[in-house]
Amino acid sequence: MELEENGVFLEKSVISSVGYEDSIQNTPKNIQIITKEEISEKNFKNVTETLNSSPLITITRNSVGESIQMRGSGINSKATVQVLVDGTSINPVDINHGTLPLNSIALSSIERIEILPGGNGVLYGDGFTGGLVNIITKDSIEKTNGNIGYRYGSKGENIFDTGTSLKVNDYVSFILNYSKENSQTNRDNEKINSEHVDFTTLLNLTKDDKLKLQYSYYNKKNKTANLLTKDQLKNNSSQSGVDFDGSYLKNNSSNKYPLLEGTGDILDKSNLRRDEFSFNYTKKINNEFEFNLNGSYQKNTNDVTTKEATYANFGSLTNPFNYKNYYADNIGTFTDEKFKINPSLKYNYMTNSYLILGYDYKEQKSKRDFSNFMDMYKVYDLSSKKESNGIYVFNKTSIDKFEFLQGYRREWTKYNTTKNSHYYHRVKPIFLNNGYVDTGLKTDYIKKSMHNDSYEFAINYLYSDTGNIYTRFEESFRTPAPTEFQDKDGTDYILNDLKPETNQTLEIGIKDYLLGSFVSLNGFIGKTKNEIYYNEVYHGKEWYYGNFGKTERKGIELSLEQTFGKFVFFENLAYIDAKIKEDSKNSNLEGNQVPYTPKINANLGTLINFTDNFNSILSFNYKDKYYLDKANKYEAQSFITLDLSLNYVFNNGLKIYGGINNILNRDNYDQEGVSNNEILYDPANGRTFYSGFTYTF
Repeated sequence: MELEENGVFLEKSVISSVGYEDSIQNTPKNIQIITKEEISEKNFKNVTETLNSSPLITITRNSVGESIQMRGSGINSKATVQVLVDGTSINPVDINHGTLPLNSIALSSIERIEILPGGNGVLYGDGFTGGLVNIITKDSIEKTNGNIGYRYGSKGENIFDTGTSLKVNDYVSFILNYSKENSQTNRDNEKINSEHVDFTTLLNLTKDDKLKLQYSYYNKKNKTANLLTKDQLKNNSSQSGVDFDGSYLKNNSSNKYPLLEGTGDILDKSNLRRDEFSFNYTKKINNEFEFNLNGSYQKNTNDVTTKEATYANFGSLTNPFNYKNYYADNIGTFTDEKFKINPSLKYNYMTNSYLILGYDYKEQKSKRDFSNFMDMYKVYDLSSKKESNGIYVFNKTSIDKFEFLQGYRREWTKYNTTKNSHYYHRVKPIFLNNGYVDTGLKTDYIKKSMHNDSYEFAINYLYSDTGNIYTRFEESFRTPAPTEFQDKDGTDYILNDLKPETNQTLEIGIKDYLLGSFVSLNGFIGKTKNEIYYNEVYHGKEWYYGNFGKTERKGIELSLEQTFGKFVFFENLAYIDAKIKEDSKNSNLEGNQVPYTPKINANLGTLINFTDNFNSILSFNYKDKYYLDKANKYEAQSFITLDLSLNYVFNNGLKIYGGINNILNRDNYDQEGVSNNEILYDPANGRTFYSGFTYTF
């Protein structure tokens, strides 16, 4: 993380902005790069922890996993902030029940992470209105080597990883990485077990032809504790929140029915498996033309078992209205499949000037298959397919110290969804239809098509060897996920007329070395039309989707870094004001903050190089509070940590390290939600310790 001299940092290459390498100074966007050296120095244990250190990112959690918030992207950020691995998105197709498998990438395989807030619709298309995170894995080997490491921490944290890079000759190389985690958390009975393998083949077919083939496997099994009420939190913040004896259900149910004897909740269980095959082929045809071809196939399968409070009639002829509360099983499998192929051609026609022509085809499938859903369905399966074709052109012309950039994309999208449901629920007195509501097998079809455009204009002025100032304007779009076209009202599914959302962003920024400090400062204003939102009235029984009329986001992002001898200081700040400007259905919401959008994120700290072998990093991280609902009635609290890491690197390749997270032992929350007009909490770790080693040979 040591500050580099006179513009070297600004000359570092970036892939995410145009798909081909360009320097940071020649990129008219705000961008943060987290290098493999920084990952190692700060001793991050996984991708989630790495990304959460960025002031540009807020990671929020709900019952189905994590989401990345950038520039106030809101509750549907799984559809507007994309996480790429070497250019391939790992976001779920089913954004409501699909999992974003952030930690399916081994840290040891990462070369760097590029974070670009704001729209990137021309190059990548649908779903990049909030920003992108591109995780770049290793694509070259200088010599054969290997590594092994182990980390042990508080709360029973055990992480093992190993790998090897084998250079057979100048034409063929292999990379193999393996990692395994068996850990508990600060919550009773909550466990995480994961395993990751990736295998990469690097082929230098000729001097100008390179092929990268990669297979990745990830399996995560976990038990998840329930959110806690404020009273439960005060009583015992580490409890699982499981209502083993049914007392909470009996005392707090909105349906004041007696408790069914012999029932009790268990922790939610999940078994996620992810497989991905990908390739990247690059060819330098001559000095003017370069060709790039990316392709990937990935499949995520998540087997989920949960229990949820409901009620039913267990009446008889003598007692026909015998309603009781009990816990019903949700047993289902959620599957996501994605195939993508993306050829592009770059024409270099003048000094630092080029034209890129590209095409991409994406086929995305999702499936929900329940063997039991709250004892309501005999059959419930939902199969969706979303297919898109996109063409784009991007041009950059350099004239003296000015760079002019323009881009345009047209994308066509088709939907095809089939849902089979057989509603069969015991909710009536026994003498009416044997006590059941039975609607019979029902099949619904949804077929839709649409097209959308994205365009971009930018001017970059390189006013010195180290400084540039830029302005850019972009319009990008986000189409609905296949599962968002259906609302539910009790037992009836209703087809809605959801529209795609469009975002227009104007940004002005500067990057330079000033007074001994690297400075990156930008301001932006973004306006979104028809922003898609989700409103859950009653989980599993009543919900609807809609389009806000208009929302607006504006803010600034500042990054500073200075070096004084053995000390490196860093200060980062992001301020975002996200508001609902217009809502045709509820004008009372106008002027409110967009939910799940913290206003301030800050990160500052210092790296001290005591010797060439020994250093420490002390960092302070602040994530601001935010609202949990559109009415701005319920508020999640801020997240604050002070963390310390220590590293000693021996000359023989051995590194030993340790650290303390949340030194202040502050009460933070990994997740907060609202149920029955009450905020529920998932307590984060208090002060924790860790130590470990890595050995490179």
